Amino acid sequence: MFGSLFSFAISLLVGLLIGIERERSHIGKYKAIGVRTFALLALLGTLASILDNTFLTILLSSFVFLLLLLSYYRSTMTLDKTIDIGITTEISAALIFCIGYIIPAQPIIAIIISAIVLLLLIERKRLHSMARRKFKPHEIETIIILIVLVFGLLIVLPDKTIDPWGYFNPRNFCVLVATIAAIQLVSYIAIRLFGQRFGIALTGFLGGLVSSTAVFATLPATIKDNPQFSLTTIASALLAVVAMLIDIIIILAVASQALLAYIIWPIILMMLISIGFAYSLLYFQKSRLVMHNPAANPHNLSSIFRTSIFIALILIFIAITKRYIGPGGILLVSFLGGLFEIHGVTLATALLYLQHQLPLAEAKNVLYVAIFATFVSKFFLLWSLTPRRFALQASIFLTAILFFGGVAFWVSL
Repeated sequence: MFGSLFSFAISLLVGLLIGIERERSHIGKYKAIGVRTFALLALLGTLASILDNTFLTILLSSFVFLLLLLSYYRSTMTLDKTIDIGITTEISAALIFCIGYIIPAQPIIAIIISAIVLLLLIERKRLHSMARRKFKPHEIETIIILIVLVFGLLIVLPDKTIDPWGYFNPRNFCVLVATIAAIQLVSYIAIRLFGQRFGIALTGFLGGLVSSTAVFATLPATIKDNPQFSLTTIASALLAVVAMLIDIIIILAVASQALLAYIIWPIILMMLISIGFAYSLLYFQKSRLVMHNPAANPHNLSSIFRTSIFIALILIFIAITKRYIGPGGILLVSFLGGLFEIHGVTLATALLYLQHQLPLAEAKNVLYVAIFATFVSKFFLLWSLTPRRFALQASIFLTAILFFGGVAFWVSL
């Protein structure tokens, strides 16, 4: 009973929030669907789900469909014919009924969908502005082509090694190219929406959630397109490190909370220091702000493929080295794996610890070696791909983060 009441409470809250937004967006205009109707539709969907009667669900769904058709008809007949009548409110109402229906079974998913719907409705003006003025036709075409090519290739390419030595996987290489291209695209969009200072920084964090190494690999293109924003670019790299450390915490929280408890404080200290450095850099960049036009194209294809091939060759070298080392040198293997794939090393270590194949002390050492390796790869990318001055500045910050993390690790022994 308590569960049902909780579901109705969530439905009522969601219906009220969406309904308030819709009613406020039509101030001074006639609209049949308001806040009360939205709340009732959400409750109606939850009621249909709890009663779990197929005939009743079809009947209520048909009733809601006819109600929305009537609402749209009355709107078109009542308002001035010169006004463009949209169907956003009617679609939102249909979504609210569906959200109310799934709340008893999947409350988290329903809440997330509701939040997305509310965000889309609140940001309607910015979204319209973005679609009509922010982006140019060739930019939208580039996004569409990228999506079609990437997903088309991922379906067609084989997910296995094709060379005699068993090192090159075409699908993995396509994923690498797509990751780097996506980071460039996200950076371009973020800069257009939020400006260079916040856009570049946001790109670093979001990209770091997928691959902090790929973020560092795209730094040369970022520097080239935004030469006056070197401090912001360094902040972006540091935020990618923060995102990587968050990934490690999430993986360990899911796979092995016991292991996480032993290593979390050095990781948190490194995160806090990285955030502090990034904030300081963004603050100083503001005081030195210079207006600069962002890149004209969303993608630098030569940079994408050059960087992808560079990383792919390094990964092949690491795979060859790991094959000849064998499973005995676990610390060296974790170091090589951590150079470009910290997520896999973290998950594997946690599972080995859970299966009692690794003692606690050795599991901790494996993770710290892998984290150290990620910094080594970032130093290598900086000094291989970026200008010396930039590489030196970024390396100083990374060294400081690594130093304090090492001190915290030594204290925790």
